[in-house]
Amino acid sequence: MRKNTAIRGTVFLVCCLASATMLTSCEKDDSEAKISEKVKEFEAGIQKSSVDIGKNKGIVVGSVNMGMNGEWFAEVMNGIRDAASDLGVEVKMLDSESDVGKEADNIHQLLDEGIDTLVISPIDVDQSAVPINEVLDEGIPVVSWNTTVNTDVTASVGVIPDDLGAGAGEYACEYIKAHDLKNVNLMILENTTYEIGIGRCDGFRSAIQDMVDQGLINVVCTEEAEFRDQGKEVTEEALSEYSDIDMIWAWNQGALTGAADALKEMNESDIILLGVDMSMELADDMLGDKIDLEAVTTQLPYNMGYKAVVNAVEAAKGNKTEKNIWIPVSTYTKNNKTRLEQYKENHKDLVNE
Repeated sequence: MRKNTAIRGTVFLVCCLASATMLTSCEKDDSEAKISEKVKEFEAGIQKSSVDIGKNKGIVVGSVNMGMNGEWFAEVMNGIRDAASDLGVEVKMLDSESDVGKEADNIHQLLDEGIDTLVISPIDVDQSAVPINEVLDEGIPVVSWNTTVNTDVTASVGVIPDDLGAGAGEYACEYIKAHDLKNVNLMILENTTYEIGIGRCDGFRSAIQDMVDQGLINVVCTEEAEFRDQGKEVTEEALSEYSDIDMIWAWNQGALTGAADALKEMNESDIILLGVDMSMELADDMLGDKIDLEAVTTQLPYNMGYKAVVNAVEAAKGNKTEKNIWIPVSTYTKNNKTRLEQYKENHKDLVNE
């Protein structure tokens, strides 16, 4: 079953975040300040796109979410809630818990209660299209975020999945070059179910392909993992079977935190870990010395939720919206502790306890 599709195409970045992939002391101390400034500019641009809050009175936004657990989704939810508050609209938020049947029920419930627009992270590229088309047939605009669906929604908000994988892959290659490493044995925690996962894995593999061809990187095993417990289990099993693994890359936050748990439990502080989707916990891991978490490529989930609501409200008022809204990506690295500390400061109020 194909669960969702990545937003693909030529990226038009609303703002440009500098990627911290420098591995030497030449990295500028003010890099985080510059990046924070760009993030603030992006967020300000989001808020400026709503010109007359008075005209938003009475608008009801339906929010159907693929999931609502975990730090990443918590940030998206906060973006959705804050946008609704800033725009003076009501939001009705429901959790589909990665179940297409529940997703359809949630959509039907919101239709019965009455909504003016819908923001949604579709679970299945084909099955999710059925209830979404019912919303569109009612003349209600639909804005998808993070994942897309096989129907013509009003707008889509997200990132290019390949870029998230490529960011960590490029860093891995730079790290190997900088440290003059040879015959690096790599384990990949992959995903073959979601197209956003497939895109991330494709981007990572593409970024490291030259080194694979040169024999500098050897992919010794690939394991499927989505959630934390799965990531931990398959990492422990792989390390028991392959004692010479030097590096691990994980496609999402669940698999990455699971791999980190396994490395901590097995006292494996020399294995290089990289992945996708930053979190407060992972920032602490990068700042600590229990494991060697070198790089995490991430998106801005708060901005994704915020921007989805902004465009949904504009569409509900009959205003023209961008068809594709691209959220920037950035790579956090272990050697830039200033950025990591700033990340923690910037995100401490965005995460639900």
